[in-house]
Amino acid sequence: MLNDVLLNAAILIACLSLGNQILINHDIAPTSPLRLKLFISIMLGVLGIFLMINSIQIMPKIILDFRSTPILISAIYCGFMPSILTALIIGVFRLLYLGISFTSILGLITALVVGISCGLISKLKISNREKWIYMSICILLIPTIGFVVLLYNQHLLSKLLIIYWLGTFLTLSLVYFYLQFLHFSKQNYKKYKKDSTKDHLTGLNNVRTFDTELNKVTKRVTNNSLVALLLIDIDFFKKVNDEYGHQNGDKVLEDLSKILLSSSKSSDIVSRNGGEEFSIIITDCPPENVLKVAERIRTVVEKQGFSLIDNRIINITVSIGVSIYPDNHIDKLVEIADAALYKAKRTGRNKVIVAT
Repeated sequence: MLNDVLLNAAILIACLSLGNQILINHDIAPTSPLRLKLFISIMLGVLGIFLMINSIQIMPKIILDFRSTPILISAIYCGFMPSILTALIIGVFRLLYLGISFTSILGLITALVVGISCGLISKLKISNREKWIYMSICILLIPTIGFVVLLYNQHLLSKLLIIYWLGTFLTLSLVYFYLQFLHFSKQNYKKYKKDSTKDHLTGLNNVRTFDTELNKVTKRVTNNSLVALLLIDIDFFKKVNDEYGHQNGDKVLEDLSKILLSSSKSSDIVSRNGGEEFSIIITDCPPENVLKVAERIRTVVEKQGFSLIDNRIINITVSIGVSIYPDNHIDKLVEIADAALYKAKRTGRNKVIVAT
């Protein structure tokens, strides 16, 4: 019996781990897209089938399994209807697997009642931890009623209920804490993934993402494509750090990033390439409009009062170098824009230079 319990635990842990890896980039909740919830509820139904096939032999002709656990998980993460779908898959398989009999019909009814009960609890405005507790109570009580209907031998019934309650309690506790661990791991994964692509200070794309996105644009380019690259550098930014401190310098960088985002379209790729240098990749925009965008950014920054931590206001300016395909070679947009930026800074700063 112990081997069967360990096998069921291994099936649960392995399937939950695999599911977590498959869905690691998705947030799973009752508000998730319907297709995602249906997929999860069906897979949990299949998990319940595996648990039934590998049931635990308690005594001759008496077996137990933890098929209700996937129903609970479906209700917690997907809501009311997915919970019933998972229960229906498990109950119908029970009917087909063992044939139509009073026991299998009772098993189908029990699964559906568990599914409906857990689904209703999922609608309550309480924490997931509280939902888990109430659903666990349902999983303990509802099948117990079925055992009472099936078994007239009080000694066997008492022994069965002790094993079922203890096994179910331990299984649900193990699954709960393991799911909490998976959730923690998933959040860390998302954080590290975001940190690897976003600048930690401004929230813009970092230089690695800039390179990746520029390579994607380069590979998609055709003779009819229009691609512009703006390299933006804060003039005399070292003086800001030296005079007002690095914390105020960071605040200026954050506020400038907001200006760049508000001055760009959602399809534009805005990045912080490092230090005080930013970039914007613009696609499918006529050259004259690209110049307007660059001039608008320069003008807004020049007129904007940048608030410091102590509420003092300072003014800054930016120099912008622009390269445009097809006027310039697509593989040299960065090099050419950088040369234009250098020219803008060398010839007085606070200006836009478009490479020709």
